[in-house]
Amino acid sequence: MNSELRIAAVDVGNTTVKVAVFSGSTLKVLSVDYGQAHWERTVVQFTETNLPNSPLFWRIASVNQSSARKLEGQIIKTKGDAIIDWITRESVPMPVSVDQPEKLGIDRLLGGFAASKRYATPLVVVSFGTAVTVDLIDRNGLFTGGLILPGLRLQSDSLSSRTEALPELQWDGSETASLPGKNTVSAVRSGIILGLASAIDGLIMKYADSIEQQHQALNVVITGGDATTITHHLQHDHHIVPNLVCHALMELPGTTGKPSIKSNDV
Repeated sequence: MNSELRIAAVDVGNTTVKVAVFSGSTLKVLSVDYGQAHWERTVVQFTETNLPNSPLFWRIASVNQSSARKLEGQIIKTKGDAIIDWITRESVPMPVSVDQPEKLGIDRLLGGFAASKRYATPLVVVSFGTAVTVDLIDRNGLFTGGLILPGLRLQSDSLSSRTEALPELQWDGSETASLPGKNTVSAVRSGIILGLASAIDGLIMKYADSIEQQHQALNVVITGGDATTITHHLQHDHHIVPNLVCHALMELPGTTGKPSIKSNDV
């Protein structure tokens, strides 16, 4: 990626939006929760602060249409001649083998693309977000699909909302797990963390078996906001790459230069 290009890379997720820009040779990333008031203004202001002349291009990948529309409106309001590239499956130079390619989450495909540029295939890409995705890229660089599990917060919210005695937990990335848990909060938190880590380890082994690969040699790439909570508990060696989707957006070849699209086309 040429850091001279003024590009804002935006990953519009289910609960947060991440925006990345190059300031000199440094990639700066801001993550904003949708619960924050006027989050869309914060995103645009971040780009204006770090790219004083404003970005020439916005590259946006979204799995959340309503939030993407809101951000688009703020971009146009602030900079009416903005050029927005809405990244689709066709934008990503990675072959896909799934039943319904048009329904594949763009964040998953971008993660696979960026991971395969960094590490030898076959590889597994694990993204810890609202949901946890565990995707397999085969020896030939083909995105072959994956599995989806509920993330840390979804699991804890489900337990607290469907039971009378179990508490609602807060997660800030500093959580630890103990075995066994010595109180209710510890039992719930540790059960979720260790259970998810064990599930990921088991899936990596199953992937390795399915492609007749020694699981010790299978490259595993970890990303996402909750990666640091899980990483110490994984048995398999792995590489941690923060903000993998933003890196992928920066590394996509070319820019279509399409004008901002209408909100109902997101």
